[in-house]
Amino acid sequence: MKRRILLAALAASASLTAHAAAQPAQRVWRLGMLMPDTAPALKRDIDIFQAALRDLGYVEGRNIAFEYRYTDGNAERLPVMARQLVERPVDLIVTYTSGASVARQFTDRIPIVQVAGPDPVAVGIARSIAKPGGNVTGLTIFVAEIMAKRLELLREVDPAVRRVGVLLYKSHPANPPIYDRMGETAAALGIELMPIEVRGAPEFAAAFAAWRDRKAQAVISHDHSVFALGANAQELAALAIGQRIPLVGAVDQCRNGGLMSYGVNIQALFMRSASYVDRILRGASPGDLPIEQPSEFVYAVNLKTAKALGIIIPPSILVRADELIE
Repeated sequence: MKRRILLAALAASASLTAHAAAQPAQRVWRLGMLMPDTAPALKRDIDIFQAALRDLGYVEGRNIAFEYRYTDGNAERLPVMARQLVERPVDLIVTYTSGASVARQFTDRIPIVQVAGPDPVAVGIARSIAKPGGNVTGLTIFVAEIMAKRLELLREVDPAVRRVGVLLYKSHPANPPIYDRMGETAAALGIELMPIEVRGAPEFAAAFAAWRDRKAQAVISHDHSVFALGANAQELAALAIGQRIPLVGAVDQCRNGGLMSYGVNIQALFMRSASYVDRILRGASPGDLPIEQPSEFVYAVNLKTAKALGIIIPPSILVRADELIE
C-alpha cells in the first residue's frame, strides 16, 4: 500500500514538473526611458511613474525592466541616446519634452509614449490628437498656449509692460506654433515680443544682455529641459535677478528667483502615462490611443523676487496661486 502511494506521488510530481516546464516563461517587457535631464532631478517623477506601473501589475525584475538614458540637460545627446534604445532594442520608449520628436527620427515601429511635450500634431509626429496614426501617443502640454497664458498673467501683474523677451531653444519644432500663438496674444495686448533662440547655458548671458540693451521689461521662458530644470534654471533666475528683469517660466526657475511660473503638473502626467504603457503592452496600437491634454496646472509666485523688483502682486493673482514663495 505504501509502495503504491509513493509511486503515485512520484508520478504526480513528475507530471507537475513536466507541466511547469511546458509553460512559457513570463515575458519581461523592456522600457526605454529617454530622459532629457539628470537622474537626481527626475527621481521623484520616475518613482511616481514606476509606482503607477506597479499598481497595474508591472514589477521590475519580474515582468518589466528599464533601460535609462539621461542627457544631463544636454539636448544634443538626445539623438545618440534615442538611437541606442532603438538598437537595443526596447519594446517601448517613454520620454518627454522634445524626446518624442527625436526618437521618432529613428523608429516608426517601436511605440513611443510622450509624458509631456509640445503638440505632436504641430511638430509633425502625429496625424491628429484623436487618432495619432503612427507610433507616438501620450500627453501634450500644448506649450504654445501655456506661453501665451504666461504673457497674459504678466500683463495682469504689470499693466505697463510693453516689451517682453522670449527665450526659446534653437530650431525647436515647437517654436513656430509658439511664435504664432504668442504673437496673437501680444498683438491683442499691445506688447512687442523679442524672441531669442539659444542652444544652452553658454548663451544665456548674451541673451539677457541683448534684452537689457533693448529695454525688455520681462522675459518669458520656454519649458525646454535646457531652461526649466536644475542648474540651468538656477542660472537663468540669477541672470534675471542680476538684470532686474522679471522671469516667467518653469517652476524651478520661479523657486530659484524667477517672478512667476505657470505650467502643468508634471508628476500627474508621469502617473497618467503609465496607463498608456499598460494599454500598449496589452496590445493596443499607439496610433489608436488619443493624445490627452493636461487637466492639472500649477501657478507659482515668488513674493521675495517681487519685493526685490518693486512689483506689487495684485490680490487677484495671490488668491489663484498654488504656491507662494517667500
